[in-house]
Amino acid sequence: MKKYIVNGTLIDGTGRPAQKLAWMEMDGGRISAIAAGEQAPPLPPGASVTIDAAGKTVMPGLTDAHCHISYGVARGIEEQDLFGSPEYRAIRGVYHARKVLQSGVTSFSDPGGSWYVGVAVRDAIKGGLFPGPRISAAARYLSNHAALTDYFPSWVGSPRSGVGAMTETASQMLAEVRDQVKNGVDFIKIAASGESATLTPGGGSVPAFRADELKLIVDEAHRLGRRVTAHARAGQSVSDCIEAGIDWIQHADFMDQACADRLADAGIPCCPALTFVANVAEWGHIAGCSQGRIDRFRRDLDLAVKNLEYGWRNGVTMMCGTDSGFAVTPYGEWHARELELFVSHLGMSPLQAITCGTRNAAFTVDPENLGTLEVGKFADLLVIDGDPLQDIRILQDSRRLCAVILGGEMTDMTPTPEMHRWPWERSLAISERELYRETVASASVTRAAAA
Repeated sequence: MKKYIVNGTLIDGTGRPAQKLAWMEMDGGRISAIAAGEQAPPLPPGASVTIDAAGKTVMPGLTDAHCHISYGVARGIEEQDLFGSPEYRAIRGVYHARKVLQSGVTSFSDPGGSWYVGVAVRDAIKGGLFPGPRISAAARYLSNHAALTDYFPSWVGSPRSGVGAMTETASQMLAEVRDQVKNGVDFIKIAASGESATLTPGGGSVPAFRADELKLIVDEAHRLGRRVTAHARAGQSVSDCIEAGIDWIQHADFMDQACADRLADAGIPCCPALTFVANVAEWGHIAGCSQGRIDRFRRDLDLAVKNLEYGWRNGVTMMCGTDSGFAVTPYGEWHARELELFVSHLGMSPLQAITCGTRNAAFTVDPENLGTLEVGKFADLLVIDGDPLQDIRILQDSRRLCAVILGGEMTDMTPTPEMHRWPWERSLAISERELYRETVASASVTRAAAA
């Protein structure tokens, strides 16, 4: 049965200016017709109107290009890597995936995690067992002793439950890629650089893999029909990933201008995940971060903004992703903040930021079927009370989210019951809703005083 949304303002996610929506037809889970603009044809006779969006905005569902569904709102590395069986993590993952969907994220990319939890959550949702967004999933990051995920002392080693798979030799790298493809991943994740706390003389984090090692991994993944992304913060690691033919980059916050120019010329998209950095810098104390860590993230954020703004203004394609899964970025809370940061910190217009959070970010999941409201695409969309082109922050206000539609079907917005947390789940999640309301109230007082 065909369904129709009528009236309202249409933001289609392509980057084109907003238009007056006359009606949109959904059939079989896809968009089958759109009538927009002043000269739009009338609604077909006998059409069944599902939603009257008068006074509201109709736009694509958001894609979060960086959401770790296995992490479980982790506050520390031990929670992330050691505690919780794969079975429990998978069940917890589908619980959290529902919250992600209810926040307006209709698809997300999971760039690595413990075991094959992301793959299991993806398949459980796709099979109709649980509600949740469309997902593309990686597994454990390919890592080595210089990489991000080698967290524990050498005498402890790298646990099988951890998010990093140690691949020190060429044969280990090839075997890990093949094993992950066998177990159903959509793409491969490489930890191509280390922690930012370990600085090179010129600033930035240490490159973990040599350029020839990265190329070996990428070539094997591509041979087996899988794409590859990398955690690459150091400028040299970004350059090496470009040389290796990587499909997209995570972070890139320490790249210099020459590296940004190369990234733009290569046409490789970048997902900065500024939300995680900004949340630690601004509110890390709430989740128990030390002052030293907060100060480091403030410095990192300043440097990231400088480098990423240059990259965006000079042709690097940016995608919105939040690094959700930590206490500072809990599921269902912060997924639209990246759009705000692109506006406030990188200088984008709200329309440009929305394009980064829809069409551009959909590259990491299914660019052929997601990200824009066009005929033939999946009918994954939001109805927003208000105009995000006037205030991008309304996408973070759950009270403004009138409808989340996935495959032409209305999402059940009944609040998800709060889960019991076990003693080892020490997370002190930062609630976006409360902080958002406090921020808006504070800003209102400031504006009133200025007037």
